Amino acid sequence: MSAITNNSNSSAKPTTTTKRTTFKQKIRQYAALFDGSNKDFSDIESAFDDLYHDDFLGTESNGEEVNKETKKQLDEKRLAAGAKVTHVAYTRTDWNKALVKYHLEIDGKSIISKYLVTIKDKKVIEAQYVNGFAGMVKAAWVSDFHLIRRVQSYQHVDKVVFEGYVSPFADLTAAK
Repeated sequence: MSAITNNSNSSAKPTTTTKRTTFKQKIRQYAALFDGSNKDFSDIESAFDDLYHDDFLGTESNGEEVNKETKKQLDEKRLAAGAKVTHVAYTRTDWNKALVKYHLEIDGKSIISKYLVTIKDKKVIEAQYVNGFAGMVKAAWVSDFHLIRRVQSYQHVDKVVFEGYVSPFADLTAAK
């Protein structure tokens, strides 16, 4: 009679790998949704919310300041017009900043856009349009200034309003 041996380790646990999505991958995945076909924004809204922070602020090429809702409306119009994003370039410039450049083809026109984005919780919290080296320096300075102001607004309990937003740590009863 032969002995049957069990060489399997019964205490070993099955491993499951969860794929972590980097910020760079989120940028590329969102850009890939703009493939030139007409789409309803509701098809990509979850990807939009996964990429843009609730406190998102930015500037467009015309100098217009936008928040998350305005950005959503802009992307909704681009999707409905069948915009196509190609040639996405991503360069990390700092621990919380990246330079994102892409080509947008819409209505037979090709537009090259470049943004310095500030990252918080793997989401875009700020996007400054960049035009040339001087624009890059300005965008970096403005972004750092806003970062300092955001941090200060959370450190000072008695500071209630910062750029139109109420600090979640503010003591609203003390302000009365």
